[in-house]
Amino acid sequence: MFIAGILGNNWLAICSLPRHKSSIRTNEVLFINLAISNLITNYLVDLPDTMADFAGRWFLGKTYCGVFCFCAGLSETSSIFTTFFISVFWHQKLVGSLKRGGAPVQMDSLCLVGWLLAGSWTVAVVFSVPHYFFFTLEVANDSHEDCIEIFPN
Repeated sequence: MFIAGILGNNWLAICSLPRHKSSIRTNEVLFINLAISNLITNYLVDLPDTMADFAGRWFLGKTYCGVFCFCAGLSETSSIFTTFFISVFWHQKLVGSLKRGGAPVQMDSLCLVGWLLAGSWTVAVVFSVPHYFFFTLEVANDSHEDCIEIFPN
C-alpha cells in the first residue's frame, strides 16, 4: 500500500508544480503541501513500518523509533489541516462565489494561504514533539522488538 502512496503523492506533487514560477496558484500550493505531508508518512512512517513487519521486529533502533513516532503525528496533523484548507478553499470558490455573484474568494491569496500553512505546520510540530519523547521499544520473547508510544497516565 505504501508503494501506491509513494507513487501517487510523487505524481501529485510533480503535476501540481507550475510550469512557470510566476504562475503558481493557491490550489497548487495546497496540493503540493498535501503531497509533502503525505510523502513524510510514506517515506518516514509507512516504509520503515513495512520493513519492520517483514523483518518481524523493529530493527531501526531507539532513536529512529522516536523520529518514527514524531513523523507519524506530524504528517497526520498537517494532512488534516491541509485537507481542511483545501475544503474551505473549494467551498469558497464554488459556493461562495455563486452567492456573491462571482466576487473574488478570500482564500485565493497566496499570502494568506502561506500564513495558514505556516501556522498549521507550527501547530503540527508542537503537537508532535511529545511523540518523540514518549515511546519505548517493547521487547517480547527476548528477540521481538516493537516501537510503541507510551504516554504517562
